[in-house]
Amino acid sequence: MIPDMHPRAFRDVRLEGFANRTSMDEAAKWIDSHSNTFDSEEVLVEMAAGRVLAKPFLSPKDMPPTDTAAMDGYALRCAETIGAGSYNPLPFCTQEDQRALQPSSAVLVSSGTPMPQGADAIASFDLARVGTDTTDLIGPVAPGAGVSLKGKEAREGTPLVDSSRPLRPSDLGVISSFGITVVNVVRRPRVRLILTGCKSSSDCELGDANGPMLRALIARDGAVIETSAYGLSEQSAIAELIARPEVDVVLVCGLTGTGPDDVAPLALAAVGNLSIHGIALQPGESTGMGTVGGVPVMLLPGSPLHCLCAYDLLFGRLIRRLGGRSSQLPYRIRNAKVGRKIVSSIGNVELCRVRLVSGEAIPLGSAGSGGLVSAARAEGFVLIPAPLEGYPPGASVSVYMYDEANDMEGECI
Repeated sequence: MIPDMHPRAFRDVRLEGFANRTSMDEAAKWIDSHSNTFDSEEVLVEMAAGRVLAKPFLSPKDMPPTDTAAMDGYALRCAETIGAGSYNPLPFCTQEDQRALQPSSAVLVSSGTPMPQGADAIASFDLARVGTDTTDLIGPVAPGAGVSLKGKEAREGTPLVDSSRPLRPSDLGVISSFGITVVNVVRRPRVRLILTGCKSSSDCELGDANGPMLRALIARDGAVIETSAYGLSEQSAIAELIARPEVDVVLVCGLTGTGPDDVAPLALAAVGNLSIHGIALQPGESTGMGTVGGVPVMLLPGSPLHCLCAYDLLFGRLIRRLGGRSSQLPYRIRNAKVGRKIVSSIGNVELCRVRLVSGEAIPLGSAGSGGLVSAARAEGFVLIPAPLEGYPPGASVSVYMYDEANDMEGECI
């Protein structure tokens, strides 16, 4: 990890508010400077689904390594089939030796087996009439029919699997097809999740929304939760857990705002460095970040909607980069027209939840309004840059689709 070279003076914003908010660009730069990809570890290929390769996988040899039958049938020379037809069947000697093809001969082959030397095509069974010693062909065969040529799928040294996305089942199949049983993957980030307690008795009447949500998001982005704690509200207890070693990143959720009991920033400042507190982001302005002993510490708002948005745009970026994944948002993008005006305040990056109706993006309230229910009802969200005050009807926007995960595409924030 990279410690802060120029730590900022701590400022207690409780009962005062945020005099200045850090831009999203600056917050992203801080995250990128504290998220060098981890070292690699070896795992069995069969256990590597969802992991990220330490380096791109290059084809160790031509695939297929030799001309190979791509179908069942009779291997032969296509030039010798010219003129064959149902009224002019051409006889071929049925050859059992599959090593080298004799003139006017055909060899029975199975899909996936090497082609006999001299054969350049395969006749399907519906073109053949099999006799005792001969096979009559009742139709011509095109050059290369039924044959997968050497190196057709990949030449030796060709990149086959990228190293910035999770391994898919098909990737495991490709790697295993070369006889490889072990791969080097990036070590998973280890997270300590600290969930603070309720701020009011009314909050305690509801179940914990942030815990299950964050655990699912952290798993989605390739990290593992080493330890977790729930219900902390004392500054000293939060500080003790922040400073405890043996994890790669600490996430504190809750008590990050400007109220008298918002002690999470104070807890971090007491044992480490609070680099940023207050970001020009809606929802999620009370997000903070800093370090303790070189370990990144993220402070996310306790409001579930603010927590979700801050995680997606900031903490998720940190986790993905540490684990060797792309920093891009893990959602597919759909282009749409704005169906109803999207309102935003200049100076903040705003995340507006939307539904798609007849191809148009319809906002579900303003960016800062509503709760987590608005995200559950939404199909995706639109990011509004800080210089804009929204989008008028008919404007073209990019919609990040919640239900369409993507490990490669998306825009970097």
